[in-house]
Amino acid sequence: MNLEKLIDMQKALDNRIIEEKGLQGKDLVANTFVALQVELAEFANEGRWFKHWSNDREPRTWYPNEKNVCESCKGEPIFFKNGKIVGQCDDCDGCGVHFHNPLLEEFVDGVHFFLSIAIQKKWEDALYIYEEQLDPDEFDGDLTGYFLEMTYFLNGSYMEKNHDKEMIAGFPVNEYYFRLAWITFLNIGINGFGFTLEQIYNAYLDKNKINHARQVNGY
Repeated sequence: MNLEKLIDMQKALDNRIIEEKGLQGKDLVANTFVALQVELAEFANEGRWFKHWSNDREPRTWYPNEKNVCESCKGEPIFFKNGKIVGQCDDCDGCGVHFHNPLLEEFVDGVHFFLSIAIQKKWEDALYIYEEQLDPDEFDGDLTGYFLEMTYFLNGSYMEKNHDKEMIAGFPVNEYYFRLAWITFLNIGINGFGFTLEQIYNAYLDKNKINHARQVNGY
């Protein structure tokens, strides 16, 4: 997964939103933490593993028959000029709809906000992790435990006061907690639900296009 490219793409999206919404000079960190928490809850809702009260606990993953109108072209993917076809929508490859994996889509929404927080806080280095930190043999399958740990670390990264500049593993305390939240998040997606880094990367690219289109469409 080309993390450097994703960071650059997130910076471009964030800068566009700031410019077009007139948010220059505003501290958006707290809002972005809330947004990430919301997306994580939506991801869990699609994952359904924790719903012990329900007979339907299968994750909402891939629905090949469920179609959504493409947000970029609004269902009109073929471009005409003087009655002749001159192009098609790249986002849906000219079909006007896109098939989707709700669980993966919610996961990459989380990726967007993790990246955005890292950029705002200048914590980009915390996003680069070691392969062994995603070792499937180290994943015990306890999705609820991992999810609660992730939210604990995420809250700590915002709330913890680092008055004495204490460092852990070469990172300031807040950034270290953020790094742990990110690692735990990736483990949930990759080892918990079987997402590949390529799937995450490609899904991010697709959703990033949609997020730019939403700015055009007044989302």
